[in-house]
Amino acid sequence: MSTEVHRRRRRAPRGRSAAPHWLGRLPYLFVLSGVAGGLALCALDHFRKGSGLMAAALLLGALARLLLPESQLGLLAVRSRPVDCWTLVILGEGIAFVALSVPPTDRTGLLLSGAFGVLIGLVIVVRGVTLLVTRRRGGPPR
Repeated sequence: MSTEVHRRRRRAPRGRSAAPHWLGRLPYLFVLSGVAGGLALCALDHFRKGSGLMAAALLLGALARLLLPESQLGLLAVRSRPVDCWTLVILGEGIAFVALSVPPTDRTGLLLSGAFGVLIGLVIVVRGVTLLVTRRRGGPPR
């Protein structure tokens, strides 16, 4: 004789101020459509514009993950908040760096890509120094 126990899922109460369920999918949809549009532009021989669009979409996704609550993020909230944010930022900056390091035809683009590369290098150095300092003090790494 077996007894089956059915567990009911608890749902949050939906009042008048609760956001509609489709609103939680909007940030993920924006990121996904930005990356898809960037890939389409790259396929149509506009590499720098497409890569810039993909990088912007990923960086906006990181900003959304940082600022919005988990109930409004949909599939952007997969891991913990710091891991998701850093993953999106590193991917977005990497794609932007590749897009800007393609040899441009004018001098302004070359200066812009060099400045962006220096900025990424500084962010990596500051993050590394921060991790070393917090570990030497015995504090938990963030």
